[in-house]
Amino acid sequence: MTSAKARAAGAAVLIAMACGRSVPSQPVAPTVGPPPVEVWLDVDPATGLPGGEVDDGLMMLQVFHSPELRVRGISVVFGNSRLDQGIGIAREITGRFGPPGIEPASGAASADELGVATDAVRALAAALAEAPMTVLAVGPVTNIGSLVRLHPELVDRIDRVVVVAGRRVGQSFRTGASSNLPHRDFNFELDPAAMQVLLDAEVPLELAPWEVSSHVWLHSRDLEDLRGRSEAGAWVADACESWLERWRENLGVDGFNPFDTLAAGWVSHPQRIESVEVGIWIEEREDDRQPGERKPYLLVDPQRHDLRRATYTYLPDPGFAELLKERLAGR
Repeated sequence: MTSAKARAAGAAVLIAMACGRSVPSQPVAPTVGPPPVEVWLDVDPATGLPGGEVDDGLMMLQVFHSPELRVRGISVVFGNSRLDQGIGIAREITGRFGPPGIEPASGAASADELGVATDAVRALAAALAEAPMTVLAVGPVTNIGSLVRLHPELVDRIDRVVVVAGRRVGQSFRTGASSNLPHRDFNFELDPAAMQVLLDAEVPLELAPWEVSSHVWLHSRDLEDLRGRSEAGAWVADACESWLERWRENLGVDGFNPFDTLAAGWVSHPQRIESVEVGIWIEEREDDRQPGERKPYLLVDPQRHDLRRATYTYLPDPGFAELLKERLAGR
């Protein structure tokens, strides 16, 4: 019976087509992707300052142009710039390229303000009370450490904190064959105590360290390519000129690693970045920049199963730089 009905239906369609009548189309279910990841950006931007590091500003633009992410709020911390400079830069970038209705909140001006209830901490607490979210902490984690100290009841509302910090045991942060001093683990070293707060509270941590960003480069030719793509691309090219010149003069390379953008890329496209589960801890060792001195290190080891665990990202796929350019340009 079913076969006969099917033949009859097919014949009816053929007759209708032969007579020039339209055939009603069958409804097609819309394709529904996963909902965007809810994110909070905690940044220390210096984009636009003479010789200022640009990666926070690039990361903000990247996130604003990523449909996989939904920005819940933005806070600013000291780091690459003074707090008063950083908050102005963050507000300018957000006002020009960000979603409407978001006003970056001012946070800690130094590591001495760990545990202080700043506007940033109050805004973070209000957002977490409303709904859980991922925190992209791409500067010193002072604001996040303050939140955890002042509002331990909200720790379970933090889906994860993605930080730009950490290294494998014995790893040195060097660019190419440069004979210069190794780079600092800058964000961590500006406030190790805040990171210890996150470790002690067992906040879920995912690291986008120097290692993963060292594989991605933006060269002068990439900036010129961006300049011709869009208004946002031209803004990126202009903003990066002095930073690129600084890398040329200090490191002898015609390009730079866009550090913080790998943290956002990990959240928006985790399938394009390799990672490993690691044990994580803080330990004081000899300073790799000042022989005879000692300093704390944020260390990871996949074999240390006796320690609290974190996710450590280390290798993006070869197409990540092009994906990043597309997002920066807003296409």
